[in-house]
Amino acid sequence: MVLAREAALRHSRFVIAAFRKNASRCARLSAALHFQVLMPDPSLILCDGCGQPATPQHTARRLQRLEWATRYRPIHLHTLVLGAVSPESQTDYFYSPDEAHGREAAHLFTAAGIDRGNKTADVRHSEFQRRGIFLAHVLECPLEAPSSLELIGSALIARLPAVFTRIRRSLKPRRLVLIAAVLAPLIDLFATGQLGCELVLDDGGRPFALDIANPAASGVISRLQDVLAVPAAR
Repeated sequence: MVLAREAALRHSRFVIAAFRKNASRCARLSAALHFQVLMPDPSLILCDGCGQPATPQHTARRLQRLEWATRYRPIHLHTLVLGAVSPESQTDYFYSPDEAHGREAAHLFTAAGIDRGNKTADVRHSEFQRRGIFLAHVLECPLEAPSSLELIGSALIARLPAVFTRIRRSLKPRRLVLIAAVLAPLIDLFATGQLGCELVLDDGGRPFALDIANPAASGVISRLQDVLAVPAAR
């Protein structure tokens, strides 16, 4: 009987030790899983402005550009000028404080009838703002990887519901002007999107293609200038 009791006691101690060991392991596993839930992989978080992975660097650049643009948003937005994809270069980004504006930014200042001359970026943007014009993009961040037109088109379509909601509920322009040739396949979606504003297109029912190689030579900038010079209908 004594031997049996000692054997049972040793077995009990073994079971308790094993239980404590497994309980400790389970606790560590639970803590690890809890940490993973609270701290998800950043690559799984998508940017609300473009749908790309919201890495810290991506988010920082988006917030910076958002701050620049919001500063010059008109109180009464007459004309929303909508591009496809925000440009990669800071100097090409319209609301950049960099005074060496190029490409899309330079074309849009010209179309708005704003002589850049020796004016600071703040003066240029303020003049644009006073005209009741605001620039936005379907994809509010630059593409971080080379993409085919097919992939860009898919990304644009995926963003349209959010863009339409922003136009209806937040921006509320009196008219919408598309300025990217790549938006041409989406015109019907804009036209039937019940955006509550006039949709203004270039000759032939196409966007004003400021994203082509030489929009000035093709007369796009001149035609857009005629549109922006006319106040939006109330």
